[in-house]
Amino acid sequence: MLVPNQAADGGTLTTLFRRALEGCDVRPGETVAVLGNAQSPPLYLETTAAAAASLGARVFTVMLPSITRSAAAVPGVGEVYGLTGLTGLRPVVEALRSADMVVDLSILLHSAEQEEILAAGTRILMITEPPEILERLFPTDDLRRRVQTSVAMLSGGSELRITSDAGTDITFGLGQFGAGGGWGLTSGPGTHAHLSAGLAAAYPNEGSANGRWVINSGDIIFPFKTYVNAPITIDVVDGFIRSIEGPGADAELYRDYLESWGDPEGFAMSHIGWGLNEKARWNALALLDRSATQGMDGRCFAGNVLFSTGPNNEAGGSRFTLAHSDVPVRRCSVWLDGRQILDHGRFVVDELRVDDGAARLGAPLVGAL
Repeated sequence: MLVPNQAADGGTLTTLFRRALEGCDVRPGETVAVLGNAQSPPLYLETTAAAAASLGARVFTVMLPSITRSAAAVPGVGEVYGLTGLTGLRPVVEALRSADMVVDLSILLHSAEQEEILAAGTRILMITEPPEILERLFPTDDLRRRVQTSVAMLSGGSELRITSDAGTDITFGLGQFGAGGGWGLTSGPGTHAHLSAGLAAAYPNEGSANGRWVINSGDIIFPFKTYVNAPITIDVVDGFIRSIEGPGADAELYRDYLESWGDPEGFAMSHIGWGLNEKARWNALALLDRSATQGMDGRCFAGNVLFSTGPNNEAGGSRFTLAHSDVPVRRCSVWLDGRQILDHGRFVVDELRVDDGAARLGAPLVGAL
């Protein structure tokens, strides 16, 4: 997990986390569970618990064991989403189901246990980023408005088309699973938020994605946390990646990563959407310690189009796989049922416009080729 910047003292973090929990409507008498593991920063464990207690909540802390990375359980390498220290710990799952809120410092994302906890009405706030990012990307009312507007658009849509000058031209059917988004806070029963956020996405209809993705130089692949140096061409047929080609090592690395899980479901198209946070920076991974961030800047910078591969169980689908990647691409144009949403990485819908600096957000400069 993350090591907080040493410049961030406990008092500052407690104040920051109190603001976040207030935004999540934590009230006196509610039960708040702080969930951590060996990788969770001790200072985050202490200060989130202190923040919840200062709001009158009843707080308890749970420390989870590290996951077992046997070849049978985790055939791939690197970050794993979907398998957690909660797996098989029924008494702990039941305790979290009974809480009003869970502060997740352990990353339950994409896991069956998270879905079960949310289904019980417990709300979850995940915190993964270092203080500098948490402060800079702290939720605003305007970000919430733009995320909710985007979710409403995607929820009401039936077809999404995405193109780029690099060669992307792909369509997705929508409506089977609905849409969602995050601006960093949550207050409704059974809802989830990531404190550093700002995106909206939909899970496409099963088998509906067809066309070509081109991951161009400067785009980002997670979990690598690296910028692509040479274009990668991906052909998608009936919802699954059928080929990954390119002139450099980037294509081979991406293909080998997905293949390493030994699971064909990892090649399926997962969620698709766009970033909306004008304070997020495309260039952050070039300037920050990559081991100290989950990469929310790269996932959320305004105007990116983020496509994901792998699971759709969070949306109610049946596909669960540990093979997962997020790929934010720049300078795309997007149409939803024929209505243009993005033009080369810039929002053209008035309700979604942000005060964007083109170089900062990865959109081309005016007049640039």
